[in-house]
Amino acid sequence: MARGRRAVLGAMMGAPLAARAAELSAIPLALTMGTGQPGGGFSVYGQAWGQAAQKSARISVSYRASGGSAANVLLVEQNAAQLGLVVLAVANQAWAGRGTWTSGVKLQGFRALFPICGASLQIFAPARSRIRRLRDLAGKVIGVGPAGGAGAVLAPEALAAAGIRPRLAIEGLYGEQIDLLHRGQLDACAFFGITPLPSVREAAARGGFNLIGFAHDEIVAAARALPGIGAAVIGRHTLPHLSAAVATIGSEAIAIGAASLPRSIAGVLTTTAMQHRTDLLRDLPGSGPARLGPGWIDHSSPVPFHPGAAVALRASGLGVPDALIRG
Repeated sequence: MARGRRAVLGAMMGAPLAARAAELSAIPLALTMGTGQPGGGFSVYGQAWGQAAQKSARISVSYRASGGSAANVLLVEQNAAQLGLVVLAVANQAWAGRGTWTSGVKLQGFRALFPICGASLQIFAPARSRIRRLRDLAGKVIGVGPAGGAGAVLAPEALAAAGIRPRLAIEGLYGEQIDLLHRGQLDACAFFGITPLPSVREAAARGGFNLIGFAHDEIVAAARALPGIGAAVIGRHTLPHLSAAVATIGSEAIAIGAASLPRSIAGVLTTTAMQHRTDLLRDLPGSGPARLGPGWIDHSSPVPFHPGAAVALRASGLGVPDALIRG
């Protein structure tokens, strides 16, 4: 970035949002966002956020339909994208260099921008099968969603922590794996994403599936093994034909930006998302924006906030401690 452009962007940090948007319109900006595959929530949310940014701040956003959370972290690390959507538990692994997908390398070239909504592990099996509880998945063949997605990264580890080892955990596109489930070539699917994932909602509408829940001790075991994972509930009204709420594990879906993202840009993007929190989830029926009470930040997470995003979050009334901000 040219020195003159940096100076303009720096000056914009103190300006009101409307003024910043006007100044941004004079600067050609094109950002790439890592989202996800069709059938997942990130592909829907990412485009809604990008379109809102284009409208409010004239920031042009293109999209990379990656596998999901882990793939998006890698895109940002490689400077192939400046923005991404991830599940916090995956972001925690990246920052700490945990999980087999990181190969022990600490991936710290990204920063948190803002919370989006809850995400959860959504496991379902044909109603005709004998799979009713989590332990029934032992020795079975399960689909975990796209390679590089949160399901592919977290589902096998969560099940292993609960003492359950499927025979195979196969990666693949959401729709293809649901078709394989219909044909009996998979025993169950275990997808992790925004609650509920569009593909899971569509499968539930067709009927013939049972949602598989976690027992309390299984939730505790998974949470102990995977930082950023906690108890979650898939509400009765979240999915068609669901007769009762189902206990599972979950994490927060968040937006990330490259550490090198100018503070003004991170601020405008965060402000846009916070001002349109509900609208951006409109095309994801059953989901809802993150709860932003006094304890909204997971202080156990090592992932810091982008300074520009922190300014915008504070302007929205959310407390972001200085210790959790890193340039």
